[in-house]
Amino acid sequence: MIKEKIIFDFNESNTSYLTHSLHSYPAKFPPQLPKVILEQFSKKGETVLDPFCGSGTTIVEASLQGINAIGVDVNALACLLSKVKSKPLKEKQIKIIDNFLEIIINESFKWKNGNKYKIKVNEFEGLRHWFQLNVSKEITFILSEIEKVSDNDVKDFLKVVLSSIIVRVSNQESDIRFAAINKNIKDCYTFDLFILKAKESCKKIVEYSSLLKYKTEIKIYNDDSRNLYFIEPKSVDIIITSPPYANSYDYYLYHKLRQKWLGLDVRFAQYNEIGSRREYSSLKENPKKWKDDLIKCFLEMNRVLKNNGLAFIVIGDSVIRKEIIKADELINEFSNFVGFNILDIISSDLKNHSRMFNPTFAKKGKKEHLIILQKKYDRN
Repeated sequence: MIKEKIIFDFNESNTSYLTHSLHSYPAKFPPQLPKVILEQFSKKGETVLDPFCGSGTTIVEASLQGINAIGVDVNALACLLSKVKSKPLKEKQIKIIDNFLEIIINESFKWKNGNKYKIKVNEFEGLRHWFQLNVSKEITFILSEIEKVSDNDVKDFLKVVLSSIIVRVSNQESDIRFAAINKNIKDCYTFDLFILKAKESCKKIVEYSSLLKYKTEIKIYNDDSRNLYFIEPKSVDIIITSPPYANSYDYYLYHKLRQKWLGLDVRFAQYNEIGSRREYSSLKENPKKWKDDLIKCFLEMNRVLKNNGLAFIVIGDSVIRKEIIKADELINEFSNFVGFNILDIISSDLKNHSRMFNPTFAKKGKKEHLIILQKKYDRN
């Protein structure tokens, strides 16, 4: 049995090693899961697909094992995180980062001593509601300096560092609470936090880069997994992914301020994110749409997967209009239609993984499932 080779409970494990802790990303699965799956069921030179790649957990683990990876996500920030977390940096690039931080440190020293020059803040809708003026000026200065960096990989790394502190220096309550509160953030706190986070992240990226033994091809697409037109049929060896859990979270919303500062497209994620609370709680969509969207995704996964290839799907039960949607039963209903055989299902109470979710979502007897599928042989 396949499930005898896989542990599904990593609650006591360190999930923040290497670049996995560069940036927060709610409800991501622990890196040990794709690590174990890839060790058992894939090999160097093959290609893994994660069509809901989020912050790049599968992509990073594939790189460490010499496995090529394709990541897809409708959220532009997720794609940036996946790229940066899986991209090794060379010694000369780390030196560029060190020099950049010296600029920020020197500027912070000047500001703390009252020597500020006029900053024209990057305005966007809601800015004054979500950010104190002193914070906006410091973010604007950091961004203006980042834009001067000529190395694109370093530039992206610095943008991720800045993104990682945005919620903490904003009036947004938390990553999972989109409500404004008064944090009374002091002058130059944004500078100090950016410098601290950049130094921590540099250590992580250096350690990650030193452990890469193989050259791999990484492709990240900011696109909709209901149509993987950019991936050739039967070109993927294995799939490891976790589709959004229906009616549980709005990824676009809680990353909205980060994306606005970085000039990323918020609307594409907002209107194409499947299973969002916006769809089922705000817009009152028919629950059937969740099944229809999943079918489209699974048909595409089947199309790009090689014959007899395996797909490992982590998905949780959901509640839509007070009705529990049991994810394992839902996928069992259409798996044959989309060209998959179910080999195994490993289930666990969602409350056991509650640190990844709002407790109100994890209760009510919901379970989280690792569903192991195999593509049926396709003669075409």
